[in-house]
Amino acid sequence: KFSAILREKRTRMTTPEALALANEANALFVDEDYDSALDLYTQAIEIAPQSADLLVARAAVHLKLDDFPAAIGDANKAIQLDSGNPKAYLRKGVACFNMEEYATAKGAFEKGLELDAGNNQFKTWLRKCNAELEDEMVGDDQAVAPVAPAAHAPATQAAPAPPPPKPVQRFRHDFIQNPTHVTVTVYIKGATKETCEVVFEKQSLSLDWAISPSDSWQLCFDPLFGEIVPGESVANFFGTKLEMKMKKAVQGKWDSLERKQDEKALDELSEEEVKRRRDYYPSSKAQGGEAKNWDKIVGEIPEDKPEGEEALNNFFQQIYGRGDPEIRRAMNKSFQESGGTVLSTNWGEVGSKKVEGTPPKGLEMKDWKDLHK
Repeated sequence: KFSAILREKRTRMTTPEALALANEANALFVDEDYDSALDLYTQAIEIAPQSADLLVARAAVHLKLDDFPAAIGDANKAIQLDSGNPKAYLRKGVACFNMEEYATAKGAFEKGLELDAGNNQFKTWLRKCNAELEDEMVGDDQAVAPVAPAAHAPATQAAPAPPPPKPVQRFRHDFIQNPTHVTVTVYIKGATKETCEVVFEKQSLSLDWAISPSDSWQLCFDPLFGEIVPGESVANFFGTKLEMKMKKAVQGKWDSLERKQDEKALDELSEEEVKRRRDYYPSSKAQGGEAKNWDKIVGEIPEDKPEGEEALNNFFQQIYGRGDPEIRRAMNKSFQESGGTVLSTNWGEVGSKKVEGTPPKGLEMKDWKDLHK
């Protein structure tokens, strides 16, 4: 119990200044401005060097910048400060894997899985490590001694070295939301259910895309701004994008996709704040102003009064809608028999005889059968 209290104290040894820098760095990280995020995380760590969380966060930036040795260094320091931090082992494992240190990576992932058994990312990375280690064993078994060339055989020219692999492209993503759902769209071409592993958890979303047998790309949002319902969240694959639709556990507006360190999740807010987020749309006023209920405002806008022919048609529609069956029959009969020139509501007048058309002044009535004569 004492070690757990000490660990929590160490990981939270941050000052308000360091926390502000970390929050700004988090926002830059989400916007994929990794160089700026790295600079701010470094400033925050200089202020609070005993914070394991800040070191873990900076390790994630090093991974994005492909600086794997630096990521391992930050992860190791975080583990020294907090040996029970599963994210530190995840960062270390990913960095070691990318440096082809598969045995070390596997050890880190196994330790992380012990600390966070419900995190499927560790299971995915362990499968990759096992596959790589098996390939290495097969390669060692198939290795044979080189055969000496024949005495008079001409010297063969060495094969050209293969070109270096291209760096993995960073794929764009964004999100939209309504009071009940939030949808994350990742613009990746050719991704399918078979090549992607999407994991919905209460407070996180992760994507692991196997681009090829030797290449993969990961995306993770942890923690999400609010809790989701994993069983009612789905992933939809299209030709050029992947949409991950998550059901919100608590209805309301999310300020961002990921929750910052000093922000409260929806389930931690007061009832009034949750209701405000659920019932109100964002205000067009500057930040700090009161939110507007746009549904109420739309209801208060007076409707334009119809004019001219539109007003006349509305008047006739009201008469027809409020009239009794005789009035409706009179209106239908007079309008049809007169070719649309007479509209009567008196059934006693038009019910017993044919209604003759009354053309406007200066025009002549003709039967449609006589039009071509």
